[in-house]
This record gives sequence, structure tokens and C-alpha cells, in this order.
Amino acid sequence: MKSLFLFLIAILIYPVQAQDHQESDSVRNMLIITCHPDDWELSMAGTAYLLKDKYNIHVIIASDGERGNSKEPDPEVAALRVGHAMKSAEKINAQNHFFRMMDGEIYADEDAVQRTVKLMEDLDPALIFLHWPIDKPDHAAASAMAMMALSKTGMMYNREIYFFEVGLLNHFTPEVFVDVTPVWEIKKEVVQIHERFNDDRYERMAERSSLYHGRTNRCKYAEGFIPLFPFSNVRYKNRIGCSLLDL
Repeated sequence: MKSLFLFLIAILIYPVQAQDHQESDSVRNMLIITCHPDDWELSMAGTAYLLKDKYNIHVIIASDGERGNSKEPDPEVAALRVGHAMKSAEKINAQNHFFRMMDGEIYADEDAVQRTVKLMEDLDPALIFLHWPIDKPDHAAASAMAMMALSKTGMMYNREIYFFEVGLLNHFTPEVFVDVTPVWEIKKEVVQIHERFNDDRYERMAERSSLYHGRTNRCKYAEGFIPLFPFSNVRYKNRIGCSLLDL
């Protein structure tokens, strides 16, 4: 009788254990919160490519970039840039989430924050990237939108979160570097998707930044990031590692 009892207990417990193991082994979500088509590509395309097999990548794009070529909104430019964003997303197996906010008029208002909160709650991302806030107004607003959503969801305190820069920005001193030399040609391909001025200005912009960070990191090309909080063995009773160091 005792053996039968133990056998029945084992049958009841095993499926629960198997389910827990399956959930822990499942691929987690990663979220990049960006302002325009081309922002993450210029700043962290190499890192995103290195992460694509480790995470399901999602990208919030606040604006379609209708003012990318002129001061006045241009629907044709917006359509072109959305097409570019779709192509570059394919390179990292990412899913885009377009917020359709007007280029040049991005605000971290209640609607934008709540849409970000909803998506965060749906995705439950383990790894999050957002704009460095000391930047032009649109980028700063997208960063504020992300920070408000992180605060409202509570994810600010128990997720791995990094700031990225687009170009070389003021007061942006990376604390984590990713050597992207082995995937530099892939990053170039991703950046070149967004060239729309019949020149190589985006490629040169990405190369200047990556070479600069590469010199600091003692490699040829690197991308730099700043974690939201300093790394610690335990923070708010949570253990949060640095997955970028495993790339």
C-alpha cells in the first residue's frame, strides 16, 4: 500500500516538474524600444544579430520617420522607411510593432506609455534596450516613454535593461561592450538597407561609432551599452546577470 501511494504521488508530481522545466528552457522575449526606422540598426545591429538565436526579438518603432528627408511629413518617405524596417527586422528574425506617431512630434504622453505598457505585459521581455535619454527630442521622448512603462510594469527592477546610443552622444560612456567584429559585414548589410540618400552616410556613421568603441574595447568594432542599474550579485532580491557577456 505504501509503495502504491508513493507511485501515485510520483505520477502527480512529475508532470508539474516537467512543465516547469519546459518553461525554463523556452526562448524568452527581447524588446528594443526605438524611435525611428534605422535607430537600432545604426546603434546595435551587431549585438541584435548575435542575440537572435537566444531570444524572440520584438521592436517598438514609435514613428515611421515621415520627416526623414524634409521638415514636412512625407507619406512616401514613411512608406519607404517602413519597408526598410521590415527588411532589417528579417535579418534578426524580429517582429516590428509600429506606433505610427508623427515624426518630430514624439511625446511620452499617456497613450504612448499605455501602449508600451500593454506590449510589455504581453511579451514579458527578459532583455530590454532603449534610447540614451540625452539626445534629440524624439529620441529622448522615446526613452522617457520606455522608462515610464518600465516603472508602471515594475519591470525596471527585475529585468536586464540597457541604453544604446545612435551616433556618438554626450555623456554616453559605455559600461558593457560587445565585440561585433565577427559580424561586422552583417551589420553593414543591415545599415545599408536604410541608405536613402544615394550615398554611404549611414554606413560611415555606424563605422565611426563602432571603431571608436572598438578602440576602447581593444578590438576592431564594438557596440557599447549602459545598464540601467549597476551590476550586483543581488538587486531587490533578484539576481540579474549580463547576458551580453555571453555573446
